[in-house]
Amino acid sequence: MLACFGLLFIIQNVAILIWGADIKGYSYLAFPVNLGGAIFAANRVITLGFAMLIGFVFYLFLARTRLGKAIRAAAQDPATAGLMGVNINQVLALCFGFGALMAGLGGTLISMSYKIEATMGLEYTIIALIVIVLGGLGSIPGSFIGGLLLGLVGSIVTYIEPGLALVAYYVIFMLLLLAKPTGILGK
Repeated sequence: MLACFGLLFIIQNVAILIWGADIKGYSYLAFPVNLGGAIFAANRVITLGFAMLIGFVFYLFLARTRLGKAIRAAAQDPATAGLMGVNINQVLALCFGFGALMAGLGGTLISMSYKIEATMGLEYTIIALIVIVLGGLGSIPGSFIGGLLLGLVGSIVTYIEPGLALVAYYVIFMLLLLAKPTGILGK
């Protein structure tokens, strides 16, 4: 994990060298939408819809397909999965590809609502790690619940004091690790 964070810093600095440190912002579907008396930007509603659709489809893929079951088996116990006929190297390569695909889709969705800059990835990476641990390692429904909980708390804290959102995430993370180290739906 430390090597990946080091690689993140290298990639960010290369991006700054290539594209510069300027923040690139544009307005895409930024008109207001009234949903039940609450007003949201249309791009955020669309982002939420696509994120929920992608998450649901990926959950169904992991839960219902043979390849999804092979991926879960390889994640839980690679040696036993290999004995049952799962090609572990192929599954790991597919998981890497799926991870890159999800990161690309997530970045695309984030770019609809937030300004783009070369160093924007670290904050989202930290939030993703907190969501995974919050939900319980290996629990997809737990990650959905953890992400929803973190998003709600982040919105409330941002409304009160925008600079403390990341601090609130860390506080929730520490409290959960003290109260239930396995996460919300972890085993």
